[in-house]
Amino acid sequence: MSEIVRRVPCEEDRVHMAVVCRSWHAALAKLDPPPPPLPCLLLPSDDLTRTYCILSGCRSHHQYHDQVGVRYFGSYDGGYIFVALDQTRRHRLVDLSTGGIHILPDVVCPRYHPSVQHVHNMVILAATLSSPPDDPDSVAAGIVTYQRDGDGPRHRRYAFWRMGAGVAFDTMPPHNPDPTDPNSAVEDVVYRNEAFHFLTHGEDIDVCAPAFAENVNMGAVVATTTRRFLPRDGGNDVFVRARYLVQSRGELLMVVRFTPHPQFPTSEFKVFRMIGPQMPDDDGGGGVFGYPWSWSQLDTLGGRMLFVGRGCSRSYEVASYPGFDNGVYFSDDRSFYDEEIMFRGVNERQYPCSDNGKWSEGPPPDAEHFFPEQGPSNHSSPAWLLI
Repeated sequence: MSEIVRRVPCEEDRVHMAVVCRSWHAALAKLDPPPPPLPCLLLPSDDLTRTYCILSGCRSHHQYHDQVGVRYFGSYDGGYIFVALDQTRRHRLVDLSTGGIHILPDVVCPRYHPSVQHVHNMVILAATLSSPPDDPDSVAAGIVTYQRDGDGPRHRRYAFWRMGAGVAFDTMPPHNPDPTDPNSAVEDVVYRNEAFHFLTHGEDIDVCAPAFAENVNMGAVVATTTRRFLPRDGGNDVFVRARYLVQSRGELLMVVRFTPHPQFPTSEFKVFRMIGPQMPDDDGGGGVFGYPWSWSQLDTLGGRMLFVGRGCSRSYEVASYPGFDNGVYFSDDRSFYDEEIMFRGVNERQYPCSDNGKWSEGPPPDAEHFFPEQGPSNHSSPAWLLI
């Protein structure tokens, strides 16, 4: 039994083993507990949405019919999932273990100008929390998109709100991000050291510490510091599909996802460690002046398993999971850059759902798409479920 159980790390599979007979049930009760759960992949389709367990060999444990129009945009530890019940509105945080629901705001107030007191309809693209949602001091940060000017273009910005609030607050300066500068667009968010860290397309980081009045619907005051990173040499980088922030072993890592062509599957990952702050050197011609921070590429994952997803990336130690090895687990989140897809009719929405799998650093490095082949969904891209 000990040898068998060592090869069955999934707690749910062990529950099924325990009901085989009384002797198995008694033996399992005496053995070491299973390792901590890993994220499950929540894979939507037009008929059934299924969850796939990494510890169970990517087998499906649960399936259910989604409400028409549901869009997933992230998760939080403890089985919480962020959803928009009607694609662009009715944002919610749902506890899948109990069915409990926290209502999230659908509108944003641009507080970057004190005289502006109106709100705009917003769409949340990704979100995370400072602490569990039942904590009365819990603060949420989201990557959102909305039209700041009537018929003007949409901008990807960040906003904050207290749990239970009916409005979010955008405290970014009016021209940050500059609509003409794609490098300032927001890519990912993580909470660490009592502040939210936002990664930009240009690979800089905005560190934001919001403070709220006692009334959850009152405005936020946000202390923001921008960390400028020395532009890294992309060398022969192929097309960058996404960038993520991950906390691992007390460090902040940036994970960059590549593909040979925008329409091709994921082919490679590179992982970088945040270095700094350092005293900038100036060689007289500019040098690294003004860039006290830098990204240093890791030669190896060093016993890490990284799960990447906007607002919900996590790092796990291979040593805790016998039979597993270094790698980056990824899901198909290409729709993050298509900010109009959720506004299309149900027959025109085509969320990609097929680029899910694991990248191993090798040798040779390899991206394996081992989840079931999945066609486009008309309501949502996949999401990680953090158990």
